[in-house]
Amino acid sequence: MEIQIELLPYHYYNTLGFDAELIDYIDHVDDSIVVEKIKPLYKMGGRPPVDPRTYFRMHYLYFTRPEISSFRELCRQLADPKNHAWRNFIGTPNIKDVPVHSSLSHFRKEVTPERFYEILFDLIRQALKLDNFLQPNLAGIDSRPVYAHVNGYKKKRCHCENKDTCDCEKTYSDPDAKVGVQRNKANQNKFFIGYRKHSIVCPTPRGPVVLLSIILPPDTADIDVLLPLIEKLNQIGDLKVEYLVADLGYFSAEDQAESLVEHNVAVVTDFKKNTIIPEGCSPEGKPECEAGYELVWDGFDRETYTSWFNGDENKCLSCPLQGTCDKQFGFSFQENPFFYGPIPQGSELQNQMLRFRKQVELAFAQESNQLNSVLRHKKVPVKTTTRVQSYFIMRDMFRLIERMINHVRDTVLPKNHVEKIRELQMIQVEQMSLPIAG
Repeated sequence: MEIQIELLPYHYYNTLGFDAELIDYIDHVDDSIVVEKIKPLYKMGGRPPVDPRTYFRMHYLYFTRPEISSFRELCRQLADPKNHAWRNFIGTPNIKDVPVHSSLSHFRKEVTPERFYEILFDLIRQALKLDNFLQPNLAGIDSRPVYAHVNGYKKKRCHCENKDTCDCEKTYSDPDAKVGVQRNKANQNKFFIGYRKHSIVCPTPRGPVVLLSIILPPDTADIDVLLPLIEKLNQIGDLKVEYLVADLGYFSAEDQAESLVEHNVAVVTDFKKNTIIPEGCSPEGKPECEAGYELVWDGFDRETYTSWFNGDENKCLSCPLQGTCDKQFGFSFQENPFFYGPIPQGSELQNQMLRFRKQVELAFAQESNQLNSVLRHKKVPVKTTTRVQSYFIMRDMFRLIERMINHVRDTVLPKNHVEKIRELQMIQVEQMSLPIAG
């Protein structure tokens, strides 16, 4: 059943400037959670406060419009008389009511990352209701550097009279930024100043999308972030991730065992070259029988945490130990999580999961290498860990909204939805261009 777009009045589209992105946001994204979570922060009495959705939608424009180069530029654009569609979108038709850029910084500071996480989790729940959009059974985890907006070297920024003798610590212009190490790339320094963004990524029909992220100092080991990210993921409630694909930076027997036992999430990784392979396994990490034949995986019992294998029937027929062999072997996951886990090493299922991890790495590389208006020169425009965390939560949030809108267009709306809106716009332009009868 197609939506009859002509049945809706012109003013419905005209107030939003016939902008398909803004129209689809209003129609298919419920941001009432913003009011629910942020309104209690307002004090009673005084002038009526600005609707928190105004600030929220201003950030949506900032993160999704390439012509917006800064928060100051965003406010200048909104104050331009020709951008009445944007003002209608954020809920302030009057130019005098457009908030100043400093109020956006105050908004992010007062809301705090914890409330932004709650808003993000509500949007993820909305995304889960879309048919065939998020595929949460399999997720990936990875990290990438975040370059801080710092100038010059470290220096003392205290107010002491004699900075040469005081014991105050030298810092960058961003006091929380630190030196980190990144992969060697062409025309790129091995070291960087900033943070590291650790994210959990979920597959969608249009490629991986970031669900949530944590910003930490760049010298934090990847393995120290695995369990905190899984705990944060469990706060969503409706989202159930069974398998989490990771690179060798998250290679830890203790953490992988705790992830499965405590959180029911199986972490899938390859194993390092210097890993001690248990006796009875091939060099590829596949269990073998006493005769030296590779066993066939038969399943994993999550109640007893036992990985079961059977003998290969084709090999068992000619095996001299056929009469004494049990042909079924059980291995304890807690004995060796790397080789006796829910996903056996070297299996086709593991290979498919590791290929998804490659997609995650490519998606992160694309995000890291972007030189767009929002992350100009790849430097984050805010400072301190808390502000950077809020900034990237909103960035992930609006990328998810963009993917949701695109999915609705692909699966629910008519194929010519965007073209139809443009046709209505042209019709109105032609009508307004007609000469007035004298």
